[in-house]
Amino acid sequence: MKNPIHPNRNNYLVFNWIFIAGLLLLALNDHYFKQHYTSWLTGKLSDFAGLLIFPMFLLFLFPRLSTWSVIITGLFFVFWKTPLSTGFIEVYNKVTLIQITRTVDYSDYIALSVLPLSWYLIQRIDKYRVSNFPPVSLRFVSMVPIALVFMATAPPTSYYMQPGGDIHIGKSYAMKMSKEEALAKLKAKGYRVEIDTSQYNGGRAEYYVINNLVLNGGKDTIQSLQFGFLGHGDKPSLLINNIKLRPADKEKNLKLLKKSYQELIKSNIVEEVE
Repeated sequence: MKNPIHPNRNNYLVFNWIFIAGLLLLALNDHYFKQHYTSWLTGKLSDFAGLLIFPMFLLFLFPRLSTWSVIITGLFFVFWKTPLSTGFIEVYNKVTLIQITRTVDYSDYIALSVLPLSWYLIQRIDKYRVSNFPPVSLRFVSMVPIALVFMATAPPTSYYMQPGGDIHIGKSYAMKMSKEEALAKLKAKGYRVEIDTSQYNGGRAEYYVINNLVLNGGKDTIQSLQFGFLGHGDKPSLLINNIKLRPADKEKNLKLLKKSYQELIKSNIVEEVE
């Protein structure tokens, strides 16, 4: 398949105003808009911006791809948003320093509609080019922050769980039901579940707290357990974040308590809502 972008014009693919604006929008949305203006729009905006400009970045790196840059982007996005990508993510996170994750939400597929526009712009990218390119050495150095912006759209689950309380658990679990069903089941068990706005949630996680949580057949009581849900689909991730201990329990060995409470939480909470 013939590449419509002449090799001498390959730099236009990333050094153009469409790509620069899209990359800036992607970074701002992921690290500011989602946190301060959480909505359906900000939830989808990164997908639209990313799918618009990623084929340009891919074609810049691999000029022979031509039309395949758009097709590969679309296919990878479909794969990325399914449970099939879980194994890939787990392997990737084991061998890299910068970990990633994603939320399975099939409504994100609406962003695929921007791919024809991406290809249209690629065909006419010289119209939007930046007049002066940086030196060759800086062009390749600039690929690093560009790649990091794309990767930052899918930060690891730990990004949404800030340490706090007396013991930080920081564990996530896959659920088999919706957030609403899980909350209803917890409340039916008699747990006092309240919304917790103290946790910085990255605009995607919703946090709750259970006060005076009785465990282990009444032998142990946790002053409070902070947990949350990451994702808005039918099967979000359950985040077990922090616990606060009663004053008398703080004198005990925290490492032993942490190990004990992790098992208690997993057996009494996680299994109930998964």
